[in-house]
Amino acid sequence: MKRTITLLAFAFGVFTAKAQSFIADFEGFSLGANSAYSSTTSVPFQTTNAIFPYNWDTGFSFWSSGFAYTNKYDSATAGAGNLYGVKTLKGYNSSNTYVVVQPRAVMKLKGPYDTFDGFYITNTTYAYKSMKLGDNFAKKFGGVSGNDPDFFKVTVKGYFQGIMKPDSTVFFLANYTYTNNALDYIVNTWQYVNTTILGQVDSVRFFMYSTDYSGNFMNTPAFFAIDNVSASDNFVGLTENSLLSKLTIYPNPTNNKLNIDLTGTQTEKLEIKITDITGKIIFDETLSGLHNQINLEYLQKGIYLAEITIGENKITKKLIKE
Repeated sequence: MKRTITLLAFAFGVFTAKAQSFIADFEGFSLGANSAYSSTTSVPFQTTNAIFPYNWDTGFSFWSSGFAYTNKYDSATAGAGNLYGVKTLKGYNSSNTYVVVQPRAVMKLKGPYDTFDGFYITNTTYAYKSMKLGDNFAKKFGGVSGNDPDFFKVTVKGYFQGIMKPDSTVFFLANYTYTNNALDYIVNTWQYVNTTILGQVDSVRFFMYSTDYSGNFMNTPAFFAIDNVSASDNFVGLTENSLLSKLTIYPNPTNNKLNIDLTGTQTEKLEIKITDITGKIIFDETLSGLHNQINLEYLQKGIYLAEITIGENKITKKLIKE
């Protein structure tokens, strides 16, 4: 059954224990001031752990698809002349270098890695200004009345050995579909996208969608930016299998109370850390005893990740709050 993680709704699932991880923060690339990667022969760029294709249209002399790393800082200039600037001005956590992505770009993991963990994402200045104000090609999101149910989103799909995985992660870079217009937004900060639901992958493709189309052409500028990409080796060895077999979390879905039971002959300390979809920690406590109950009535309805650590062993489960 197909499952899709979005900002609004999730499906149920379980994650396994994690071992090594990497972060591609793109800071190791050499760039002159106020510049971006360019290759007229369409040479991809690489980190230690991943390959990022780049395609140049020789007929019209422009970057036609793929990825491009950049240190062009422009959060103010509207229009297609500013392809690389982001509304945040710089990379995640004010880093110097980040990557701009076009539709259907495919990132290839060198691996072997079992899970594409996630990345940080934000709007380019070009896309942000276009959605906020409108331009010669694209509409102002919300329309004249502010009530048009517009959105701009990225869907992340995983592949393994050439086969597309059934699950996907969706992130809304802009969402004007709320009944209450005060909730409408266009992303202007770096936000974390958790993609662990994709499972074992060796490549990842980014699809883009908007409500603003002319025929088959998307009017919203088809660009977004990413930074601090991570993946990890996942394995379930004898120790992890043992941990899974003696750990019970219920009810899941839950309304208010969450029970955490351990079966065994001795009390073990257990740390549980619950994060929301942006990676923000909302609960972090060390518990002891074979039975514990925590109160989650203050949480909003949605999906959370519960990371449970016992000694050197760690597993992550998806938690649904109804």
